[in-house]
Amino acid sequence: MSITEKYQYYEKYGHIRYFYSDRCWNNESLKKFNHNKILARELVTFDCGLMDMQEVEKKQIKFDLPRGQQLLAVIIRPEIEPNYLLENDNFIFCGYDLVEATTYISAITNCGAGYEEVISYKTLNEYGLISAYREAVNTQLSLSEKYPDENHAYCEIVEIWRMV
Repeated sequence: MSITEKYQYYEKYGHIRYFYSDRCWNNESLKKFNHNKILARELVTFDCGLMDMQEVEKKQIKFDLPRGQQLLAVIIRPEIEPNYLLENDNFIFCGYDLVEATTYISAITNCGAGYEEVISYKTLNEYGLISAYREAVNTQLSLSEKYPDENHAYCEIVEIWRMV
């Protein structure tokens, strides 16, 4: 099931959704694309342009993943004080991504690191994400103000957890 098939646009907010995906290593071509501004070794993102992602129902989750695969738990438009219950304790919080809602392209990891007036690329965490919710909100608001003609600057906050 593709990312956009399961929910209508307005129904996808605030729900935990699970996705199998490839792991995304910040290889030389990605580093070059992002002008060596993103220092993370591995990118954990909700960007379907960088990774193949397959949505899975909670009851169908398999916890023995093949090598090179991961299971992401994502919440689009998370609550300020979440009370989400993930499937098990094997998930770790990775951070917040900023993703354009119509194309599922990350403004952080897949826009050539071109939003340097707003995104502090050097302070992204070990997964190439924003660690603090408040910073994600401020960045989201500033993107559309500073880059009003850029489609990818109009994005949703996506909270990302990964099963380890």
